[in-house]
Amino acid sequence: MKRTRGLWTIVLILLGWAAAVHAEAEAPSEAERLRPQWRQLDANGDGRVALTEFPQGSRGIYSRNDLDGNGELSLEEFVDFNNDPGGAGRTPLPENVRVIEGLPYAGTDDDRQRVDVYLPMRKSVEGPLPVIAYIHGGAWSLGSRAMARPQVSPHVASGRYAAVSIGYRLSWQDTWPAQIHDVKAGIRWIRAFSDAYGFDASRICAMGSSAGGHLTAAVGTTNGVRAVEGALGSHLDQSSDVQCAIDFFGPTDLTSFEHRQTPVTSRALVALLGGRPEDRPARAREASPLHNVDPDDPPFLIVHGTRDELVPYAASVDLDAALRRAGVPVVFQTVEGGGHGDFFSPEIVRRVRAFLERTFYDATVEVPDTPIAFAGAGS
Repeated sequence: MKRTRGLWTIVLILLGWAAAVHAEAEAPSEAERLRPQWRQLDANGDGRVALTEFPQGSRGIYSRNDLDGNGELSLEEFVDFNNDPGGAGRTPLPENVRVIEGLPYAGTDDDRQRVDVYLPMRKSVEGPLPVIAYIHGGAWSLGSRAMARPQVSPHVASGRYAAVSIGYRLSWQDTWPAQIHDVKAGIRWIRAFSDAYGFDASRICAMGSSAGGHLTAAVGTTNGVRAVEGALGSHLDQSSDVQCAIDFFGPTDLTSFEHRQTPVTSRALVALLGGRPEDRPARAREASPLHNVDPDDPPFLIVHGTRDELVPYAASVDLDAALRRAGVPVVFQTVEGGGHGDFFSPEIVRRVRAFLERTFYDATVEVPDTPIAFAGAGS
């Protein structure tokens, strides 16, 4: 958990500058935008940001973005961290997976409004493939579509699935509902290009972690809701509905600081909503999956650690209960002792696969829901 707290120290720094950046008339380059935050990390004022200046428990994750291995984080490396914390996008692809990067879905030049397509080199089933529509995390303020790679690659490598990682505008660029408008436009793009890439337009599953888990749940609970559809891109004739949702530890109720919020998520929430939720109640409620559950929602898989200090475990307990009351099929996977995303393991991958198989291939497949004991990072 020390590593997690250290990471989110930087998130707080980034969020502290979000409002000022958002107000600028012209968007600065990533380096220009992040230079003040980078300088703020220079604790001893020597013009360099050494890894030893980070909290000890968080140095491991920052060291992954020390690309030249000199024990420091240059401005360029800090930009790399901001776009891909921990270097997930540098994870080697399995032999059977290829990726097509940077395809625009909204008719803009914004690199955030692009998708990466993951396809198996050799399929193991006949016909079009179900699609995992991945939505990255990062407190709605950092990260990028590159973060999908380790999460979707095992499923694509099986030859039974394709995946599309959907980028979206971050909170320093625009406030809610820009994020869900982007994700839904990305899903419409998947359907519009289903023939070109061998996607099955009738089998799409949203999946994401943390802020991406929130957006996954938001998409899953707003199938057919025109109020959050948006009008981006050239494929408005396509549906943005999903047939299932896999929510890893996403916030579920954004209507109050007092409801399942931590200091980190509270500050991130202000940046997302453009103000305190109490001052924007309609927007906060619209952004809250918990308040948008209805019986027409697709099946859900929810995964959450009991010792998550950033998004409380109770947030997923609440969503699970609301889905069950509405009669929505849901599997709630508890990770006993797990923190904020430190528990991804082969067992998690197996259970996600079982959920996908049951939803898209064989309704008789059993999806285990017994708690998983956390045995350390990467266990």
